[in-house]
Amino acid sequence: MILSSCIIKIFFSKDFYLFIFGLNIKCYNLTIMEKIGILIRVSSKVQETDGTSLDVQKNLGIKISKNLGFKPVLFDEGSQSSYNVEINERLKLVELLEEIQKKSGGIRKVWVWNTDRLGRYSKSWYTILKVFLDYSVELYVGESSKPYDFNNPNDKLSIGILSLVSQYDNELRRLRSVMGKRNSLRSGNTFVGGTVPFGYSLKGKMLVSNNGESKVVKRMYEMYRDGKSTTEIKLFLDTKTEYEPKRSKDGWNLGTIQKMLGNSLYKGIQTWEWKEKIGGEYKVVETIEVKTPKIITTKLWNEVQLKLQQNHKHKNYESSHNSLLKGLLYCKSCGVNISSSERKPYPLYSCRSVEYKWKNPSKWGEKHHNCTLKRSLRIKETDLKVLNHIISIIKESKKVREEFKIKNLSSKFNEVENIKKELNRRNKELNNKKKYLKTLEDEVVDLEFKIITKQIQKSKGEKISNKISDLIKKVENEIKVHEREISVFSNSNQWIDWLNQMYLEIDTVENMSLEKQQIFLKQYIDKILVDYNSKTQSHQFIFEFKYPIVEDEVIIEGRKNGKRVYQIKEGTKTSSFKLPIQNNTNRLSKNDRTKLDKMITKLRVENSLSLSKVSEELNKKGFRTVTNKNWDKSKLSSYIKHMKVDVGK
Repeated sequence: MILSSCIIKIFFSKDFYLFIFGLNIKCYNLTIMEKIGILIRVSSKVQETDGTSLDVQKNLGIKISKNLGFKPVLFDEGSQSSYNVEINERLKLVELLEEIQKKSGGIRKVWVWNTDRLGRYSKSWYTILKVFLDYSVELYVGESSKPYDFNNPNDKLSIGILSLVSQYDNELRRLRSVMGKRNSLRSGNTFVGGTVPFGYSLKGKMLVSNNGESKVVKRMYEMYRDGKSTTEIKLFLDTKTEYEPKRSKDGWNLGTIQKMLGNSLYKGIQTWEWKEKIGGEYKVVETIEVKTPKIITTKLWNEVQLKLQQNHKHKNYESSHNSLLKGLLYCKSCGVNISSSERKPYPLYSCRSVEYKWKNPSKWGEKHHNCTLKRSLRIKETDLKVLNHIISIIKESKKVREEFKIKNLSSKFNEVENIKKELNRRNKELNNKKKYLKTLEDEVVDLEFKIITKQIQKSKGEKISNKISDLIKKVENEIKVHEREISVFSNSNQWIDWLNQMYLEIDTVENMSLEKQQIFLKQYIDKILVDYNSKTQSHQFIFEFKYPIVEDEVIIEGRKNGKRVYQIKEGTKTSSFKLPIQNNTNRLSKNDRTKLDKMITKLRVENSLSLSKVSEELNKKGFRTVTNKNWDKSKLSSYIKHMKVDVGK
């Protein structure tokens, strides 16, 4: 076959045609468009409506990129302030900088609405500017089709100045906002922005009582004064009213109700506090009290506050009852701290996700639903088994048992007090090194800015920068050494503390007081994770020890000068065991359970009865517990935890 007769003709233009073997094929421009990063951000709600909204910025950025013949890549930071914010806290900006720093296919052009979209914090600006210069990035701003010329000293200087001006402007606007609110309150206004509180409507800049909502607020206060719990108030709000909280899209929760019951606004006094950062801490610099329309009487408000205080003390008392593993047990499934409760006939350990679900349904509803720790543990049996397991691990540990560890540490450190003093000294040295490192890093940033703005010769600046960089590496290594030494000192101190007492206490720990047993366990245990396996009908305990003493070994290395030479090989920090549950005979059929669930739902939701009242009604109607016993508040509370329908705690 002879190919010389074929006609091949290529026109490179916006579109081009191929004439091959007499075929006329239209093709399109194969040129790969350059990418341009479109960074958009608003720093306040005002900017969302003042003509600089995200949509406005986005549309203009895309328009400019198309006019320039670039492919837009959007980096949307949403509503996020950049005031005094480090770069690593702005994820979309970080993504943009990472795209810029790619060796191939990276972004080399960036568009922003204004230079302050990149940042209002001058230190951040220096860092961003350096990346732009290192990778020859072209920066387009606003409607301009001409990029900043970073090689032009005037443009460099203007960018630095604009950054400082933006930073100053942001601070000025914040101060104006604060002063505006203060002056507004001082002039007698009762509303200075934000969400209008539940129970009120807005008339100009004044709060006025909302007829419908105010009645609900008053009813909430009366219910709590009369002995109703916040849970019962929540049921009332969810089932007996059509109102929703103004600040939550997920309905009423216990936290919102608690705050409303303690808000002096409803008795006619609104308190505003302004805080300023003084000496590194925010402190109240001014308090303003403003009179607002009363929804409840002062007498009712005071009665509720007294009730809140009493319930708080009672709650603290209830939660402070004695249990050996308090503060050590955590749910493996959802990470929640496991609480203990004095329930009859058996005090129990239970996952608190159900409690958190009621306080914050949007955050904890799904976590509680997916939690696998649905069976509680009897405190007495659990405490005994766990304590025996930990003691057995400690007794078997070679590291704990070996006397050479005590002798070794005692010869090195005669007194524990000396160790503590040395530890404090080294911690101070470490903190000073870290402060010095921060100062050096700031010096590098300032030096780079001076080089960029030609305040200092590049060659001279680079020499200084290299010296500082070497010094930074040296200080970083010194910090690592200090941290290792501190770790040794800390561990040594702890080893002395418990090894000196070990053989005195280990055999008597079971007979110690509960308080001493708790102290003993916390010397060894960080935390204990608990999970429930429905197939094996057992709870699994995973122990996380502070030291690698689980299955450690003695390694014999030989003999020297007639003495045995050995060392301790570290074990692991984890151990586990299973504890079968105390099974109760389930005497309820599936049909009986369905009837029971429907009755509880009706009494709780439709009739809004308390747990005690529901228990009375169930007993009257002949309903029995799963163990064929009469109902009481404790049994009912435990049962409804496992119901599929949410009827209140």
